[in-house]
Amino acid sequence: MNPRYRRHAQAFLGVAILLAGMFAAPAYAAEEPKQDQDSAPSETPPAGFRSWEELTDTQDRLNSAADYILSERSEGFSGLVAAPEKRALQVFWKGEIPADVKQRAAESGVPVEFGSAAYSQAELNDEVTRLGADKRVGEASPNADGSGVTVTVGNDADAEAVRREARLRVSVNVDRSPELLFDRQNDISPYWGGARWSNLSWGTSCSTGFSVIAGGQPRMLSAAHCADGPPAIPVSNVVRIGNATQPNTTVIGDINARDHLLINRPQGRTFAGRIYTGPWNSSTSAKVIGSTPDYVGNWICTGGARSGEHCNIRVVAVNTSVLGIAPLTRAEKVPAGPFVGNCIAAPGDSGGPVYNYGLVIRWPFLQWGAVARGTITAGVLDTPCWTNTGWATGSWRVWYAPVRRPLFDIHIGSLQWYGATLM
Repeated sequence: MNPRYRRHAQAFLGVAILLAGMFAAPAYAAEEPKQDQDSAPSETPPAGFRSWEELTDTQDRLNSAADYILSERSEGFSGLVAAPEKRALQVFWKGEIPADVKQRAAESGVPVEFGSAAYSQAELNDEVTRLGADKRVGEASPNADGSGVTVTVGNDADAEAVRREARLRVSVNVDRSPELLFDRQNDISPYWGGARWSNLSWGTSCSTGFSVIAGGQPRMLSAAHCADGPPAIPVSNVVRIGNATQPNTTVIGDINARDHLLINRPQGRTFAGRIYTGPWNSSTSAKVIGSTPDYVGNWICTGGARSGEHCNIRVVAVNTSVLGIAPLTRAEKVPAGPFVGNCIAAPGDSGGPVYNYGLVIRWPFLQWGAVARGTITAGVLDTPCWTNTGWATGSWRVWYAPVRRPLFDIHIGSLQWYGATLM
């Protein structure tokens, strides 16, 4: 494990180990078949939408239009906002907008507003990458309107130093640094996303993400920082999904710099293309019906074994760098703030699924389900959170590793990285 990741993880490592030992759920006497009963969010949809279906339809149309506009590589692209409540796309460009881009915007089927940007996506990414490697920086994020980079540091002295050394226009905030979020409880085969899995060598727990086919084999996507134990432990990748009745397995593709990995299929077990929904003790689920890139302004949900499902969360930045990990998407609970009821992730939710609900046509039927966005990486621990171990400290902000980025984006997602497909 990168020493930098370990340093941040150790801030709450002892608590995570203690809770794993004290609150382990009892083993099943026998495994009963799981019920594939689809569910929808229990929360009221954001203001301006009568239902989650209406929000999903609006958001899908905007995102599809964005994908089409960006389907050809063009110099000068800076950023894009696809906020459903605006009912229009906002596209930001440095320099003259190419004629073919304007043509695709006119053909996209949604209103498109172009804005002028100070910097291109490539210029912003270079500065985000440089700042993301700076130990004083908690997060470096490109502004969606191309105006510069927003940086978070821990104190005023670091803020002043970062401003002096900046190579582009920067906005610096002083705030707590994000922390990695590792710590539903007893999953059985076929395994679903959003369930507890444990690093048996290190004594910590995380959450499963999405079932995939990678390298021709069924595997489970999750967070890389969950699998690396202290260097003194030689076999730090022995893991288990669920409780002690389940067989052990291993991980591959452990990419710390991007924070994603793949859990191998345990012997005699398998995975299914579903994720847990509802609270941390639920057995409800949703079918995973596809994946989509993140755009600023999108609405998403998070799910993890420790704190369960949370919705009414808005994407506020893409392609960010946090604790040296990139690319990550940042999203925040609406309304914002560290108060009771506003937690969207807690230690133990790392690797868990980030998604939105949506509809796809599976002729001759419409299929309602979860659209994969990413896997949870980090949060700022400042928010009361009800979890499987009682009240804990979680976060109303979340950073996650995206499963996809738009075609010709400067980054790629975890599915693209592995050449994987969702189950």
